[in-house]
Amino acid sequence: MKTRATVLAVLALATTMAFAQSSGSFNYNIAQTACTDTSGLLGTGVTVPALKTTMKVSSGNGIVLLVRPSAVVGLLTDVTVNSKNNTGSAQAGVNFTMNVTPLSGQAAPTVTPNFPVTYEDRYIQISTNLFQAIAAACTTFDPLNGCFFTFNETTLSAHSFDWVISNLTSGNYGIEVDWAPYTSAVAPNTAQTCVGPVVLTAEQAKIFNQNTGISF
Repeated sequence: MKTRATVLAVLALATTMAFAQSSGSFNYNIAQTACTDTSGLLGTGVTVPALKTTMKVSSGNGIVLLVRPSAVVGLLTDVTVNSKNNTGSAQAGVNFTMNVTPLSGQAAPTVTPNFPVTYEDRYIQISTNLFQAIAAACTTFDPLNGCFFTFNETTLSAHSFDWVISNLTSGNYGIEVDWAPYTSAVAPNTAQTCVGPVVLTAEQAKIFNQNTGISF
């Protein structure tokens, strides 16, 4: 029984191939402004959510672009509970999106995945009944559970992610990565997102369809 598998073989593995593909097999761009963390407070970070580069694609079947944005992300979630507000929450994160534009009159390529990718997300919630319980014994206030202090934290993380750009034809393509920081908090709670540095790399590769030799 023949098994078919699709693998990505990166061009320029050997020195001779690197010379042969030197005109456009790899490109990159960088936003060097960096997030800082000083005593729990975020500073600086990238303020313009876009990083661009270009790639020249050679002719041939099975050519794809492997695009990888790598980023440092800082998240601040400061939550407070008090006698007037027994539950507090804050959320901060950032989503990255890939956009590829034909620059030589080609048809639009296929971008995979074609939706925003969460690079970082944190949600924190604190709940307590201690303030009500101060006025009475914990067992009187809640005979079943007594006094409580609840801390809830949810985290998503990527830091880098590979996009595959397929259905390409010979010519130039513009590659742009955008990121959208988001925060959610109600005073006195605060939330902040900081992005940077960010490195965007793009590499030309070729997909091989093999009949034998690889099985999963």
